[in-house]
Amino acid sequence: MPIFQEYHRRLASVLDEVFDTQASAIENAAGWMADTLSQGGIVHVFGSGHSHMIAEEVFHRAGSLLPLNPMLDANLTFLGHLNATVLERTEGYGKVIVSSHDIRPGEVVIVVSNSGVNPVPVEVALEAKSRGARTVAITSNLSYRDAPTRMPDGRRLADVTDLVIDTCVPRGDALVNVPSVTSPVGGASSVVGIAIVNALVVETAARMAESGFAPPVIPSMNVPGGDERMADLVARYGSRLPLLRNA
Repeated sequence: MPIFQEYHRRLASVLDEVFDTQASAIENAAGWMADTLSQGGIVHVFGSGHSHMIAEEVFHRAGSLLPLNPMLDANLTFLGHLNATVLERTEGYGKVIVSSHDIRPGEVVIVVSNSGVNPVPVEVALEAKSRGARTVAITSNLSYRDAPTRMPDGRRLADVTDLVIDTCVPRGDALVNVPSVTSPVGGASSVVGIAIVNALVVETAARMAESGFAPPVIPSMNVPGGDERMADLVARYGSRLPLLRNA
């Protein structure tokens, strides 16, 4: 059997574990999201490093919900002008990020960090809570429970949010041991994080519909009527989504 099939098998096992063990957390988070969107609010999503892809995944794409604000900072990716790894470990920068976004009481802030041990994601969650937001962590909670944190007070992301969705990704992220190769290969956290955030979108849309609210689902703009439906959504929510000006 080709070894890539081993990656597929292990990845499928992680996803099965997530949707078996984290169902209640996903349902609770989606309930909060549905409440926020039904009241005209915004759900904010933050991720740094490779986790920024989870925040970017749900923005301005067919099948997602328009009022999802990705809290992206180029310098916390590998596209910026600073060392992203060093910056994520820098105390105080999370407060700077939150200060750049219009987070209102009762809204939901999702913070994605697979390890959850660096200061910036923890600070983003704490600052969001200080503004009255409900916070959700998407993180590999159990696998990093005993990992050293870089927060002076010893807290990790899972310790400071109102709700935790465990990615069930093993410590170290990679899934496959290749013969004669020292380190495991085949990262999982991005794939799993994207699956989780899309599951939240689906469940949120269903709950809104069940409550009599039309979920603000983004249509494909490559099908008839898509541009018009998208324009209506942008008119409703554009003022709260800074990145729409570049979309």
